[in-house]
Amino acid sequence: IQGGLVRIRDIARVELAAKSYSHQSTLNGSPAVTIAVYRSTGANSLNTMKEVKNELERLEKRMPEDIQYQVILDTTKYVSAAIHEIEWTLAITFLLVLLVNYVFLQDWRATLVPTVTIPVSLIGTFAVLLALGYNANTLSLFALIMAIGIVVDDAIVVVENVCRLMQDENLSPKKAAIRSMEQVTGPIIATTLVLLAVFVPVAFMPGITGKLYKQFSVTICTAVLISTLCALTLSPAMCAVMLRKPRLARHGPLFWFNQALEKSRNFYVTGTAFLIRHLVIGLLLFVTVIGGTWYLFSTRPTSFLPQEDQGYLFLDVQLPESASLGRTGQVMERVTGEIRKIGGVQDVIGVSGYSILSGDADNVGLGLVILSPWDQRQLPNLQLEAITGQIQRKLASISTANSFAFAPPPIRGLGSTSGFDFRLLALEGQSPHELSGVTMALMIAANQDPTLNRVFSTYTANTPQIFININRTRAEYLQVPVSRIFSTLQAQLGSVYVNDFNLHGHTYQVKVQADASYRDALSDIKRLYVRSTDGNMVPMTSLATLSTMLGPQSVDRYNQLTSITINGGAAPGYSSGEAMAALQAVAAKTLPEGYTHEWSGMSYQELKSSGQVVILFALALLFAYLFLVGQYESWNIPLSIIISVPVATLGALVGLWVAGFSLSIYAQIGLVLLVGLASKNAILIVEFAQSRREDGLSIAEAAVEGGRIRFRPVLMTSFT
Repeated sequence: IQGGLVRIRDIARVELAAKSYSHQSTLNGSPAVTIAVYRSTGANSLNTMKEVKNELERLEKRMPEDIQYQVILDTTKYVSAAIHEIEWTLAITFLLVLLVNYVFLQDWRATLVPTVTIPVSLIGTFAVLLALGYNANTLSLFALIMAIGIVVDDAIVVVENVCRLMQDENLSPKKAAIRSMEQVTGPIIATTLVLLAVFVPVAFMPGITGKLYKQFSVTICTAVLISTLCALTLSPAMCAVMLRKPRLARHGPLFWFNQALEKSRNFYVTGTAFLIRHLVIGLLLFVTVIGGTWYLFSTRPTSFLPQEDQGYLFLDVQLPESASLGRTGQVMERVTGEIRKIGGVQDVIGVSGYSILSGDADNVGLGLVILSPWDQRQLPNLQLEAITGQIQRKLASISTANSFAFAPPPIRGLGSTSGFDFRLLALEGQSPHELSGVTMALMIAANQDPTLNRVFSTYTANTPQIFININRTRAEYLQVPVSRIFSTLQAQLGSVYVNDFNLHGHTYQVKVQADASYRDALSDIKRLYVRSTDGNMVPMTSLATLSTMLGPQSVDRYNQLTSITINGGAAPGYSSGEAMAALQAVAAKTLPEGYTHEWSGMSYQELKSSGQVVILFALALLFAYLFLVGQYESWNIPLSIIISVPVATLGALVGLWVAGFSLSIYAQIGLVLLVGLASKNAILIVEFAQSRREDGLSIAEAAVEGGRIRFRPVLMTSFT
């Protein structure tokens, strides 16, 4: 000024400070900086977390003494716990299979033959999965658990038949093994073809359902193929070398078991003969089974994936519009403090100024509730649903904010919350205030429905805003570029990046902004000046008119239409499919003309896959039937095998009904597997009945004899 030196400190306050003041974080009430680390696409979660922890340990050595780091949320703990549970279940399943084989065969040599099939099949399956680039995740390990019982079935058929021939026909182990393979090779191949016919088409299903089925299908098919190879080669060789003539127990628990087994077989044979003689009764029973199966199948509530306890919860906190960040921080401090008092809660992170549902805003907050380890939450009041209910009651007592607690989605990336993801769409460009009114009416009606629970939306159209209407014609006349008007507003009301400078070996950004007292009111904007191209300072009031208004914080679009997200869940005792149907019914009654709705996230995937269970089941039956037609070169014999499927399906659906489970993806996998397993047991009986028919017995006598001979192996394969 007038040739004198003016320093920046003479006209401004200069400080080293945070890059952004839009967020504030706390951990258990203490100030913190939160850092989120995500794995890259295709990376292994467990390996990524291991590398992150190693890097943090390395960086800790360079941190100041008063700075500590703590890994609060580690999503791989859930993965590790799930895999550990599956591995433990795998071991228990192996022991149970071993026990079943010994109880029925009562010879450790005979027990060893099918048991050897398990590690051989599992190792071979892991080798194939490794070659295909699959990880040992929950789906593949879940498939291996189910495969353990399947892979021993063929070997059980072989060794049981060898033992039967050695006992009934007094054959040597070698001759019994040769004779046995002449009898059971056909059934083993037929059962393998049926299982492949069921699961191979499933692997090619489109969408996320196909992704979930694919690895499961590949694992099962691989294990079945390897076990079949073992049953046709390794098992008969071991039988010929290792087996000795069976010795039946004459006393003790095994003797009692044999007596009970013989009585059960006699009862079964008598019942079978009775139904064969009275075909009308058998037909009526079969029609009843078909009717019961159809009724339970059509009335069972559906869902995509059941809600799982992943060890943490989210909180969404929303204060009144225009609430300051400081006020939000105070409310978040109270919220996190109340939640820390709840049993089963280990840590609570509070973030002011950000929400995973509504994004960045001064009046919103995010809470991350880390629960205690699963082994410390065995009591009913420490389960996920119970803790969520306690948190919701605590949040309801805080009247200064609208707050919600919700679990993460079962599959990360498909939505932000658990429950449903409903999108209200405006077809005619309705105003934000009209959208807000319709949304509120829909939520009020939805929360009165007993099927729905905690229906909410973060949308609001009452955020105070300043509308600046620039007179572009006047700006051009005064030689003021519109871009300079925008840059002036940004520098005064926000901040402007200038350059970088170095200090103590670190690079810092230089940002310029008006002090808080000069950007606090509407009058502060009116006092601004903008430099024209000829160097004159033009007042902002000469270039624009200012007015206040109310509007939404953000405008979302879904399929190019203005949309509002509504979240919620199913009430206790109801499935997600029932909740979606209930909300659709409420929307049909409540929404005026000019509005429609769509589903997103997990709800969209559930809706997309809702009709696939029928298609899956029908395809499994069709392919199994066609493979059996080719195997037996007959259209009639496979029907006697396929009709066993409805009986097994009825039992599965009754089990789901008694347990109160919905027809989820996991239940659908079980039903598809059931087609193969039911057919597998029927094949064992039909194959031997056909053989007896060729020996000259009548159809009825052959059927009864086939059931009698195969009663024990069918029970063994069913138990395993």
